[in-house]
Amino acid sequence: MRKMKPIIKTKNIIASLLVSMLFLASSCEEYDFGDTNVNPAQTGTPLPNALLTSALWSVSGYETQTAPSLYVQYLSETQYPETSLYAVGPVSWGEYTGVLQNLNTIINYNTDADTKTKAVDFGSNANQIAVARILKAHVFSKVSDKWGDVPYTEALNGNTFPSYDTQESIYKDILKELTEAENGFDNGAMPSGDILLNGDKAKWKKLANSLRMIYSLRLSKRYPGAGDYAATQFNAALNDADGYIASNADNILYAHLDNNNFANRWYSLFLTRADYTISDVMIDKLVTKNDPRLDVYANKNTNGVYVGLPYGFTRDQLIAWTANNQYSLMGDAITGQTSPSYFITSSYIAFTRAEAAQLGWTSEVAATLYAKGIEDSWRQRGVYDAAEFATYMADAQNAYAGNMAEKIGDQKWISLFPDGFEMWSDWRRTGYPVLTPTPNFLNDNGNIPLRYNYPSNESDLNSENYDAAVARLANGDNDDSPVWWDN
Repeated sequence: MRKMKPIIKTKNIIASLLVSMLFLASSCEEYDFGDTNVNPAQTGTPLPNALLTSALWSVSGYETQTAPSLYVQYLSETQYPETSLYAVGPVSWGEYTGVLQNLNTIINYNTDADTKTKAVDFGSNANQIAVARILKAHVFSKVSDKWGDVPYTEALNGNTFPSYDTQESIYKDILKELTEAENGFDNGAMPSGDILLNGDKAKWKKLANSLRMIYSLRLSKRYPGAGDYAATQFNAALNDADGYIASNADNILYAHLDNNNFANRWYSLFLTRADYTISDVMIDKLVTKNDPRLDVYANKNTNGVYVGLPYGFTRDQLIAWTANNQYSLMGDAITGQTSPSYFITSSYIAFTRAEAAQLGWTSEVAATLYAKGIEDSWRQRGVYDAAEFATYMADAQNAYAGNMAEKIGDQKWISLFPDGFEMWSDWRRTGYPVLTPTPNFLNDNGNIPLRYNYPSNESDLNSENYDAAVARLANGDNDDSPVWWDN
């Protein structure tokens, strides 16, 4: 067993930082200290390549956000169960002062007439802007998926009391941004600092189109028809000449390094503690299906068998259970220091296309895409065997028959592991896989959370805009209020 240490939780309060910045700004206007506080070794000019690297690294962290992975029951908490019991509360939105600010700076630096000529040292203005817009759209989708309506048009421009845009308007602008960014590349140099795609323009275009398909499908409950807005946007991306992620060769992943600065984030999370591990829900599903991905997703316990840690146990239940049982840890192939983590895979896009075809949005064959999604996932994880795959697909629990929405949802759930954030959004939208909430819930309603609560200081510091956003939520600022696209 790995050594355990207590959890330390921190909060990042945006308004406090803004107040501090305003105080410092006013102080500098009143007193002139000259060069006294200037660090001669530090540049005062933005370095777009450093900002891009930082932003890309921040984006990689969504896969290891543990709360969504607990909500979709990928993981169980080993000793301090709170999140898996739905002990929810306000969550700060640090993206605004971090990754989104970095990306916005890149865009502004390459747009402003006074700085754009300097910015070309780091890639053409157009290409830096296109990459930053793609990433900014992606991050804003994550931010909106957490809370619903959030500051968007009035964010990142120095407004300390921004209004909350509706999620509908945010998603429509995200799709616009991705479309324009994908078409906005020129023939100049690609941005430096690209630790994700190493300046491969074709892959950035495929990423943008793939995100367009994912986010169009996210709106399927609001725009279900084949001629509606979501289907139209989906088909525009599907038929774009620049393509999308269509094979494992196109998979977009982070190739982590054997140093702690850019190590696999699961490795870093488990380096000195093991507060989470693979749940019995996931292991039991893989065992029941005789799914070879089990060997990748989990390690055998000390008795040489796969045993998932029960999901949703209280601390007393965990202590009693672990006194007599040894559980499996997450697989080394997932948590190794240099193990890749995946941004978007061919498997996920195949299931996305399969669902769109199932909805009648496209003329593609849903059964073919469903099988492709499973096969691509097996190949991605290095477990593909033709005979074993044929047997698996012939099994009634996996074959393309019956409730295909549920089967696509189940297989998407398996293939996306351990990316709980993306799966949480998909589960909320579809209801699949069918998950049983813990009976030991600590929230008021006993259901799996559907959103995060807004930061605790918003009701005081930005009360008018906060109140307007809360009024649009079905059950107020609570975890059982579905976001707009989930209604």
